[in-house]
Amino acid sequence: MKGGGLFIPLYGFSKRAMISENYKNRIKESIRKKFEEMGVDEETINELTLVSIESLENELSKIEDILKGEDISELGFHTHTIKGVLLNVGLNDDAEQFREIKHLVEDGKTEEDIKKITKERISIFDK
Repeated sequence: MKGGGLFIPLYGFSKRAMISENYKNRIKESIRKKFEEMGVDEETINELTLVSIESLENELSKIEDILKGEDISELGFHTHTIKGVLLNVGLNDDAEQFREIKHLVEDGKTEEDIKKITKERISIFDK
């Protein structure tokens, strides 16, 4: 791949939340727009799209598990990871929505408020 790397964390995948086809297409088009200019071929764009979607779905599953439980201490880490993936693929506006959650956790906001805002933010992947 020409023109620099793309870091997308890959952790042990188990079950994954699902991202809508519409949002998957947004990811692919954003990657295409960002990396075509660097001379990245279609096969690599497809691979980057697949890895990005898998990473997001994995993190979303972890977030959904956290939201079902009592301990939200890891929520900031997983939303920060989602933010990073979205920035890497060029969906900067969506990424900014996840920056807030990390800060809410760090600032000690109520668990109820944090869960509510997180559910609102992850709903972007359903559209």
